[in-house]
Order: sequence, then structure tokens, then C-alpha cells
Amino acid sequence: MARTVASLLDCASPGTGIMFELAARLIDRLWRLLATGFAFAAFFCGGALLAAFVFPWLVIGQRKPAARIQEFLRNVFSFFLWLLQILGILRLDIQGGERLASCRGRLIVANHPTLLDVVFLMTLVPRASCIVKSELWHSRYLGGVMRAAGYIRNDLPAEELVRQCRNVLDDGGNLIVFPEGTRTQPDQRPRFLRGFANIAILAEADIQLVVISCAPLTLTKGEPWYRIPPRQPRFCVEIAHEIDVRNFRAERERGIGSRRLTRSLENFYLARLGHG
Repeated sequence: MARTVASLLDCASPGTGIMFELAARLIDRLWRLLATGFAFAAFFCGGALLAAFVFPWLVIGQRKPAARIQEFLRNVFSFFLWLLQILGILRLDIQGGERLASCRGRLIVANHPTLLDVVFLMTLVPRASCIVKSELWHSRYLGGVMRAAGYIRNDLPAEELVRQCRNVLDDGGNLIVFPEGTRTQPDQRPRFLRGFANIAILAEADIQLVVISCAPLTLTKGEPWYRIPPRQPRFCVEIAHEIDVRNFRAERERGIGSRRLTRSLENFYLARLGHG
């Protein structure tokens, strides 16, 4: 399509070339708008159908259904990500993905610029668990899936929350955490809550850092799905270095160690993303 338009532009007058270019941009944007609507409708409708009719069968006869559900969810997210790319909604560049593929018992920490961040991580991380909002835990359709997948509700008492996180990590699973707690507002510097640091120190879990970027930005906090960017967005998921939490556990008070760890990660993401 792009080559055809380019060849026509070469043969046309400057004025005609501009018209062709504007028409091509309009067609591209209209296509991405329709494709985005289709993809999200398919995701939510398909998710409701899977929750109602497929997930209940996956747990039948399973003493520990969490691993089976997690692998199935990974395949679902992988298919959705493939669909987004095949429809031309986005481009994805993954750097160092093999590091995530070999992760076991790690706290996967990432920044959170867009709605699709969890899709990328759930696709790349094996045995992935996460801390979910209590609203999802009690959801009529998704609550059973959250429990069967071994996810952890965010309104637990602190000691119980840490205990369940430690159980997931000790069993070889990985725990995905967005320290900001919600999507970052565009052009704002990262502000991390200390909960992830307390979990890492108390559960003695090393941290695998992930940096997510998007240009042009899309699906940010408060932005509707239909406000698509002027051109196809390119997402980059970079698997950065690991952090050994022993350096922070050595502090005489846990609060000091958690604050140091939180500041360290804020500074890392600030340097990599250049906000503020």
C-alpha cells in the first residue's frame, strides 16, 4: 500500500501529491480507529465468554489450578498482542525478552505509561501473578478467574499480603508490580509507592526491572480508546538489569531500606525516561 502511494506521488504534480498524502494519512487513521474498536470489543467480549464458559472447565480436577490458568491467560494475552500488531494498531520492540522468559521467583517491576503495559508483561512473563484491585476480586465474571489464577487482592492486611506474595515467589512464580499504582500522567516524573519495596524486602525477592515506552503516547490515564495518535505508535519493552535486595535488607530498619529502594528506582526511571 505504501509503495503504491509512493509511486503515484512520484508521477503526480506537487499539488496532487499533497492530496494523495493527506488521503493516505486519513485512510490510515480511519483504519486504526476501526481496528482499535474491533480489537478492544473482541478482547472484552471474548474475556467475558472465557470467564463464563472456559475457565470453569480448566479448574476441574486440578489440585493446584493456578499454573494452568496462568499459562492459559498468557496464551490469551499473546493472541491479543498478535492481533494488535497484525491489524497495524501498533508496533512492538522487545529488548532482552529472554531474561523474562527465564525469570523464576522474581518481582517484576515496571513503569506504567499505557493501558497495554499489563498485556506486554503477561505475555512475556512465565508463571505470572499480580496484585489486583478488590473490585476485580469480587467481580461477578472475573472474580473466580482471579482466585483460580492465584492472584492477590490489594485490600488484604499488610502481613497477609506479604505472606501471599512470598508464597507465590517461593513456588517459582513471578509477581508483576507497577509501583506507581496507576498509569503515569504524561510528562510527569515517576512517583512510586513504597509497597513494592516492602514486599521485596520482606519476601527477600530480587527485582527484575522493565522499562516501557511509547511514541507517540496513546492509551494513557484518562484518555479514551478512540483518541488514537496521528501515526502508528511504537512500543518498546526493555528488560533492564536485576536488583539484589540484600543491599537494602542490610539496613538496621526496614523503613530506611524501603525508602532507599524506592528512591533508587524512581531515579533509575527518571534517568531512563527523562521526565520532570
